[in-house]
Amino acid sequence: MSIAENGYAEAYRFLLGEYEKNPENYGPQTLYFLACLAGGACLPEKALEWLRKAILDNGWWYRPEVLEDDDLASLKYNVEFISLKSVSDNRYADAVSRTKAVFTWERKNADKLFLAVHGNTQNGQIARDDWKPLLKGNTQWQLETIQSAEPDGYGTYRWSYDMLSYIPVAKAIEEIQNEGYGKIVCGGFSAGCDMLLRAIIFAPVRCDILILQSPWIPILQDHAEALVNAVKQKNIGLRILCGSDDEDCLPMATQLYELTNREGIHSEIAVQKAYRHQFPRELFALEDLL
Repeated sequence: MSIAENGYAEAYRFLLGEYEKNPENYGPQTLYFLACLAGGACLPEKALEWLRKAILDNGWWYRPEVLEDDDLASLKYNVEFISLKSVSDNRYADAVSRTKAVFTWERKNADKLFLAVHGNTQNGQIARDDWKPLLKGNTQWQLETIQSAEPDGYGTYRWSYDMLSYIPVAKAIEEIQNEGYGKIVCGGFSAGCDMLLRAIIFAPVRCDILILQSPWIPILQDHAEALVNAVKQKNIGLRILCGSDDEDCLPMATQLYELTNREGIHSEIAVQKAYRHQFPRELFALEDLL
């Protein structure tokens, strides 16, 4: 994405080169990016080729809105594109009708629990893979995930910033908070952070610590006071982490830290140098944040 800021053609060549090295390692999102970059680089036939590969050859699909991206505008009246979008839209509608939230927890099998919440265009397995390195193999911790009930694209899910999407997260915390864990830590990435904060504000749930990585938290716009009050009343510690180059989320992360710190809440912030909206490659140890 940083390369695209200087030109779509260069970014397209870069991503294409990476894809061609190990195409089996890349999924629907990569092919979508390739299509958009090709479209933005005035290569509509290439854009169409990538969408054909994703939708027809691989059987994938996308949320309807993403195929209306400005980068694909040159295909808007293309007959094949219209057909591909129709196939994708129908698959999306079918997925919406069948998808339910997935909470991996079944029983208590460790002294402490870490609940991980994925971000948009992710899923529960990605959340597990992202957060597992924090535990450093410590068997005192049990890692579980909650996956959204709202499909985003093939194999990925999203959270909406409303009064419904966060409910599976609230129910998951409620289900485990009285199971006798010595400590409960909830970690969210991007939109997952907003869902955790909504659960804390609007549901009778609590945890010991919230770890918010790259927090995209529009909940601050209208409910900052309620959030601060809920975190303070429930005695929840906050650990806020965000990339120094994450232009969208760093202001929110800083605002949350300043609000909570001013109210005497135990909150800490760490700015990850030279990172954008992503998990750091070398992750901190969980015990260092407690």
